[in-house]
This record gives sequence, structure tokens and C-alpha cells, in this order.
Amino acid sequence: MEESKQQKTLIDEIKLYEKKAKEIERRAKEKYMEQVSDIKQKLGKASEDASIKAKEVIDKVGTYVKENPQKAAVIGFGVGLGLGVALGWIFRKK
Repeated sequence: MEESKQQKTLIDEIKLYEKKAKEIERRAKEKYMEQVSDIKQKLGKASEDASIKAKEVIDKVGTYVKENPQKAAVIGFGVGLGLGVALGWIFRKK
């Protein structure tokens, strides 16, 4: 009789731990989903900000090129030449 009572107590204790484990799992999932949602919002905001900045830079470059076409051509030539020399030097070493 005593052994059956101990088994019942043990079973009840196991069920209690199982309920606690499920509650902890549920809270962990909620916390995880909150963090994922926050990260998605932050990434969306950063992407939006980067897009706006890129558009501003493109507009500024376009305006500069329209106002100073000769300088823009010389700068473009210099950048292209510099990149070509740098890439040629890098690939020649390999």
C-alpha cells in the first residue's frame, strides 16, 4: 500500500514537472517570437534608411554631373583607371 502511494506521488510530481516544462517552453517561444519581430522591424528600418541615403547620394551625383560634366568625366576616368590598375595588379600576383 505504501509503495502504491509513493508511485502515485511520484507520478503526480512528474506531471507537475511536465506542466512546468510546457509553461517554460511556451514562455520561451513567446520571448523568441518577440525578439524575432523586433529584429525584423530594426532590419526593415535600417534597409529603409539605407535606401533613402542611396537615393540622396544618387541625386547629388546626378546634380554634380549635370553642373560639372567635364570634372565628372575626369573623375570617372580616374576612378576607372585606378580600379583597373588595382585589379590588374591583384590578379597578376596570383
